[in-house]
Amino acid sequence: MNFNYNINTLFSSLNSSSSSGMSNLLSDYSAIRNGSYGKLLRAYYNNVDNDAVKSSYNKVTKKANTSTAADSTATIKELQSSTDALTASGKELYTTGSKSVFKKKTVTDESGKTTTDYDTDAIYKKVKSFVDDYNDVLKATEKSSDSKITNSMTSMVNYTKMEANMLSKVGITIGSDSRLSIDEDTFKKSDMSVAKSLFNGTGSYAYTIATKSAMANSYADMEAKQANTYNKYGSYGSAYMQGSLYNSYF
Repeated sequence: MNFNYNINTLFSSLNSSSSSGMSNLLSDYSAIRNGSYGKLLRAYYNNVDNDAVKSSYNKVTKKANTSTAADSTATIKELQSSTDALTASGKELYTTGSKSVFKKKTVTDESGKTTTDYDTDAIYKKVKSFVDDYNDVLKATEKSSDSKITNSMTSMVNYTKMEANMLSKVGITIGSDSRLSIDEDTFKKSDMSVAKSLFNGTGSYAYTIATKSAMANSYADMEAKQANTYNKYGSYGSAYMQGSLYNSYF
């Protein structure tokens, strides 16, 4: 029996809109009900090389990424970790009041002279951590394919460039790769009131960057939740929307 011919005949009859096609459709329906159709299919697929099919399937499933997130799990974790750190280091700088790193301290030297001034060493350490965390976020973002995350970081970089002049006054410069660098000696010798205006309080540079970092972190969290095909919002994730999961099988 020519199984290919019979299978093709069955399917072509299903696609026909003529009266003869309707007759064939009724005949096919009868074949399905009495089991003849199923036997024909089993006979056909018994002639297929099952080992070859399994081998091909295994190759495809190993390549396919069933995550509907735009980024890999490793990238998402790096984004979450780095943006969390930047948000936290920004908060340590912009916090005001009794817990502020910019709160002046009274110090008495060996001669008994009392002075009240900023703790430059403590402020530098906080700003250095902020700079390092900022650069880590940029590094993680470069690996991301999520437009919301990359747009958020572009906004952060552009805002930093706007503050380039003020940052330079406390020894912080912007490289060609948008990374920040800080010179310790220049920072400690600079006017700490300038540093305070940059990093302390709501509306400061540190506050704005921390806010943008927190937003990027929320986008990374959304990415992490798209590991399932169908999400709680009743829609498919990015890979399904783009058809990339389907295309990965072909």
